[in-house]
Amino acid sequence: MPNLSASWLFQRAMSAKPQSNVSPDFINELLYANFNSMQRLGDPVLRPFLQDVVQFGPLSKTLGLVMLSRPQILPSIFKQVGIPVLLDWSTHYFMLGYYTFLSTYASPIVRPFLNALPSKMRFKWKRHLETWKYGAGLDYKL
Repeated sequence: MPNLSASWLFQRAMSAKPQSNVSPDFINELLYANFNSMQRLGDPVLRPFLQDVVQFGPLSKTLGLVMLSRPQILPSIFKQVGIPVLLDWSTHYFMLGYYTFLSTYASPIVRPFLNALPSKMRFKWKRHLETWKYGAGLDYKL
């Protein structure tokens, strides 16, 4: 479920490390930057996040706005989580985008043909469609 796996970077970035060389105020600054950006982007971005639903569009908008409005926080994020962790996380972020794409564009193409399939194959394809939708956090509605 990419929507869940993409959210672990938040916990990683906000966990205190005794040996870390970041400012003692880093976590508060990061929280402020993220929530300020989400608030500026409005309810379609803020509400799903507050309900633990991570979606590609809102996440991308938030990350983009944080990078534009608070670029000075980026080196601290790199120090706190490390480049290997960010690279690993980016695969989860990519998969979140991929599931969003599949659910948004492939599902409407596949869905009309489901009834023509044998029952076992229809069952498998329905699970694929559900996986794409829930994996992208697209089951959430405002």
